[in-house]
Amino acid sequence: MNAKINRHYSIDFCKRDERMEEAFKYAGMVNKVTDTFINEIGTHKYVVYITGTTGSFEEAEHIARAGLAVLKAGGLGIKVETAGKAFEKNQWGDYLENFGSASLYEMFVVESIYNKANNSTYSCGMQNIGLKDTIIFDEEFQESVKLIRIFSFYQIEDNPTIQNNQTFNPLINSSIFRISDESNQPYKGDKMFENPFGMWRLSRL
Repeated sequence: MNAKINRHYSIDFCKRDERMEEAFKYAGMVNKVTDTFINEIGTHKYVVYITGTTGSFEEAEHIARAGLAVLKAGGLGIKVETAGKAFEKNQWGDYLENFGSASLYEMFVVESIYNKANNSTYSCGMQNIGLKDTIIFDEEFQESVKLIRIFSFYQIEDNPTIQNNQTFNPLINSSIFRISDESNQPYKGDKMFENPFGMWRLSRL
């Protein structure tokens, strides 16, 4: 509980979970967590789950700072379940020490999920900050990740009103993409990962 801002969260203490080391190793790939950190996770005795509502920049910041409080109390690292992204203690702390709206994106969103079956690349976790996720089909992976990132920051920094079938030009003289609603989210029906705000699809014109 933070009495100064009238925020509180549910915290569950669980015994050692043998799956944690592997889970942190996989979820920490984006942030390039170290082997030393993964080995440290392997020595954990308890798992602490913080449960709370997100869905806006304000709420995401509050729960991020709750996570920092647990780290300062002796936590080893953080894994954001709704994005499948893991952090070392110093990484999480650095984002909050140099805090801005971009920090929340880095903490709560992953933009590099690839589905080989339909050649799609998409983001996950934008629901944590109250925005739609993005999916791209049939484009080169690294270029897709770059485009999703640019489009996501456009939403965060400019706060635009986006209409279905508008176009988006990520850079001067670059390709133009059509923005459309994607009704068939990759995580449709999954309470943990489906984005209730929806998903945008970017298609090259």
